[in-house]
Amino acid sequence: MRRAVVMLAVLAVALAGAGAVRADGDPASDFLLVQKVFFNPEEIPKAQQNAITAVVRSANENGYPIRVALIGSDYDLGAVTSLWHKPARYAKFLSFELTYYYKGRLLIVMPNGFGFVWTKHDTAAEQATLAKIRIGDTQAALAQAGVQAVQQLAAAAGVKVTAAGPGTRNRNSDRLKIVIGVLVLVVLGVAARLLIRRRASG
Repeated sequence: MRRAVVMLAVLAVALAGAGAVRADGDPASDFLLVQKVFFNPEEIPKAQQNAITAVVRSANENGYPIRVALIGSDYDLGAVTSLWHKPARYAKFLSFELTYYYKGRLLIVMPNGFGFVWTKHDTAAEQATLAKIRIGDTQAALAQAGVQAVQQLAAAAGVKVTAAGPGTRNRNSDRLKIVIGVLVLVVLGVAARLLIRRRASG
């Protein structure tokens, strides 16, 4: 399985070099196309990485679809740093970026608050739930607030979730799914670009 992951990753990089580029400078919009939680692994401690990943997985598996982005600094926003400390506005921005692929619940966690969007749904109840959750000053506290938020949001919808750490097999399976998802997106991007060039030359 590890060999398959490596081979797919190499192929994805090769195809990317052939012409596929990121459509924008917002890292979370790329990551959340193929996985359900975004965070900076260089900043969030490993234990909190495992906890937020597990609680988001549990929520989705138990009937509460949601994707989460932990934004611990303006660096995590890529080219849209103007939305730093504006979680509600960034949630709307990111939701728009993902709308072609995903229209479900989207939670943003920044040090100064939460953003929550669910396309074509009234989110007043969710906003009230999030307003009661305190976010600490550290990166670990940011992730902990994300875990608490997902648990409370899901509980309000009658869904119980846990933050138990995933097993090795699940982690490897997730990595393979992510690589395959990225590969598919890259192939589609290259194909679209070639089609556009062919039509232009014709």
